[in-house]
Amino acid sequence: MPRGRPLVLICCLVGCDNRTVPSTDAGPTEPSPNASILPAPLATGLEQAQVGPRDAAVLDADADAEPVVPEWEREDRAPSDELSEPSDLSGLVLGARFRWPDVAPPARLPESNGEGLQRIADKTRFDATVELGATGRMRFVLASGSFVLPEDTELRARSEGLGHLVVWPNQRLYSVVQPGALRAVLNERRADTEPLTRAKATASGEGQALGFSTEKSRFTTSFGHLDLEQARVAASGAGGALLCRFVLEIAGIHPDAPACDTDLVPVRAEYGWASNGRLIFEVTSVQRTTALTPELLAVPPRDAQHRVGELPDAARSLLVGRSELRGIRNKALPIPEARDARAPKEGLLTVNSGDLAGYVLVDGVPVAHVGPRSSDVLLDLVPGSYSLQARNFLATEVTMPSVVSVPARFVLSEAPKSEP
Repeated sequence: MPRGRPLVLICCLVGCDNRTVPSTDAGPTEPSPNASILPAPLATGLEQAQVGPRDAAVLDADADAEPVVPEWEREDRAPSDELSEPSDLSGLVLGARFRWPDVAPPARLPESNGEGLQRIADKTRFDATVELGATGRMRFVLASGSFVLPEDTELRARSEGLGHLVVWPNQRLYSVVQPGALRAVLNERRADTEPLTRAKATASGEGQALGFSTEKSRFTTSFGHLDLEQARVAASGAGGALLCRFVLEIAGIHPDAPACDTDLVPVRAEYGWASNGRLIFEVTSVQRTTALTPELLAVPPRDAQHRVGELPDAARSLLVGRSELRGIRNKALPIPEARDARAPKEGLLTVNSGDLAGYVLVDGVPVAHVGPRSSDVLLDLVPGSYSLQARNFLATEVTMPSVVSVPARFVLSEAPKSEP
């Protein structure tokens, strides 16, 4: 995908120790710190160039134990199903979410309906559920329809392999996402790979989160920096290391890193990209369990078919319904006489003729996702002034908010100049 084109004008389980952050936390648009990564073209020779054992310093101290070198998963090869399902069903169930901390709150207008806007904000959060098996299995479920992949899409991982399996919501199909492609999958629903760096962690103190003691560290790369906070959860086993790999790879860091260790569970990751965009991944609840479902942690999934070069269908463009959009305002304002001749008679027409993909934010809340070179999408907003912005999921591409009088056109990216 071409890079660098400017965005124009845009945008059950049995357990105990159940710990949850306060419900007052605002969703994906709550202000707070930090991360950035630009999807790159398919890399060749990536597996041979980057696969390798971890540092000797972080290998098992038991001299009699054979160090396990994780296998580099390949998209063209189905993982071995030997011991695919864990025998130990203990582990953790996490509630989690991604959010953008740098979205400015909308201006307070007399005609604004704050309750209506908050309902949309609650509905369009980037929520996830994560199951971590102590024996080294992870099931990361996209529990929201706001991602570029459909709701209930899963990413599964195992200690023996580097990379992830993307499992379709119906669990009948799966594809292998090799290391270096995770960011493009989450950001654009593409599996393009890019090189990963072996960044070293710098200790940055200790803390407390969800009732656990935590260890903080910072990673710095050419893409920006990652501030990682991990909780030490006794007897959580190897599952947390898989979530750590997931978090590091989003930052462009090689997943087989010393920072990802037994009984450490990431609870917060703040990404501060060189492009000044920010993204936060945070755990909102932790629950111990001894009743994980083995077939749901199986890598590969039981009775599922392997697909090469495919991903689940794209999620719907509109994240909210017509009545919810119209409910952002208590009343309509008069339509201005001087308007763009290409603007619709009613609503906001979002246009994306270029190669960028992004979310359209209305008054700081995501309401639609527009893919590259996609058909125009009409948002049913009542006449009035709105703050509009566009950004991609990782927040590596972010535009300044603009106040626009609706009806109007909102352009995410233009077609290349060489094209008509």
